This record gives sequence, C-alpha cells and structure tokens, in this order.
Amino acid sequence: MFIFEECITTSGFIRQQGIGFAKKYQEISVCLVEYDKSVYSDSLFVHFMLPFPDILKSAVTKRRAEYLAGRYAARQLLQEVGYNGVVATGADRAPIWPIGWRGSISHTETLAIAVLTPNYTSINLGVDIEIFRPYIIQEIANNFATDDECALLTANVLPFETMLHIVFSAKESLFKALYPLVHHIFDFEVAKLCEFDSHNQSFTLELTRQLSPSLSIGYRTTGHYMISQGSVITMVVVSV
Repeated sequence: MFIFEECITTSGFIRQQGIGFAKKYQEISVCLVEYDKSVYSDSLFVHFMLPFPDILKSAVTKRRAEYLAGRYAARQLLQEVGYNGVVATGADRAPIWPIGWRGSISHTETLAIAVLTPNYTSINLGVDIEIFRPYIIQEIANNFATDDECALLTANVLPFETMLHIVFSAKESLFKALYPLVHHIFDFEVAKLCEFDSHNQSFTLELTRQLSPSLSIGYRTTGHYMISQGSVITMVVVSV
C-alpha cells in the first residue's frame, strides 16, 4: 500500500520513522512512526515545537503520547513539502489541516501514522491503524460486521480474525474520509463490505444510507490495506 523511501531509527520518544507515498496515489504522502510512551513527557511538545492543546489538559499520559506521536507524523509530512505550520485540533477533536492540504491521522499504543495530499487532488483521505487483538475483535464483531459481510470474509484465504480487523479498520478509515464532507457522526451500519481482493490488498465499501446529495445509497469507494508490525493499516480515498 505504501512505499517508504526514507527510514530513520532514533532513540527517545520517537524510535523509528518512515516517510514515503501511496503506491496507487503518488500524490499521497505518508509518515509512519514507532514511539515509546514510557519516555513521554509534556516537555516533548516544546521539543518538537508542537502546541499542547486544551483537550489534553485532563487526558492521561497514554492519550497525550498518542496525540503527540500522531501530530509529529503529520508535522513531518508538512515539513517535507516546505510548510512549517502544524495540524490544529477542532472543537469536535478532528484535525484541522493547513489551507491547501488534506490528510488523516491514526495511532495505536506504539505506532502512529499520518497521510497528506494537496487540495488540488480533490480527494478526502481516511487512514486507520489497529493492533491485532484476535479475541477482542471476535467479541465485538457483531457491532461492525453483518452476517453477509462475515460470509464474504470466510470465503477469503486470510484468517477470519485478520479479515475482521481489516473490516473494522476499513470502516474507521471511511468515517475519517467522509466526516469532513458530512460533518456528523455515523455508525458502522452506514457502509458494508461488498468486495475484497487479498491479492491486491484492496477492498470496496458501499454506502447503505444517504449521507449527503453526493454520497447516496449505493455509493462505492475502494480502499487498501497492509499488515505490519502486528497491526493492520487501512486507507480509504473518497472523491465526490
């Protein structure tokens, strides 16, 4: 899904980072970082020249570390294109990207990822990363996958638990891609998995509800996935 051209190993909070681009969309850049929350401190925001937002004042250390890692990844991408600003946070806690740019951020307890594309591409991005937790994903499967979707998953060559992680992550990515267009929260039932291609590591999601005049029932979008470091990463690209 991604090609990483620059990989750096460091010490401290950020342990490793890779910067590259999407195979299918070279106008989409990506930064994936591995971080160590055990060495987190609030002073790292100053060190990385990133603002400490009000929403983190009551947050636990884990949440602060996740936020910092995600914004660090986004900052790296912006610097790659010569922009020295930062990704702010809206009242709804969604990222506010600098004028001229669109992107998405996700994180786990050890990894954070950001993707970025210029506005002229007219695409909205959604990216998600999830740690593999086979037992938990099976327990909550009914919350995000229908019987028809599960039947499609069992027909695939990948382990069922792996497929469940991909579907969950795919729908999270779809939400992130569509939220800037519809500006309201929606649940997993809004979309269904209708196609899956393990050879090309791609999937297709179809809307089951109308979200806007241009996002009606039956609207389809294709996404891609990759499995790395005990996690699944998905990305959805929406163009309307």
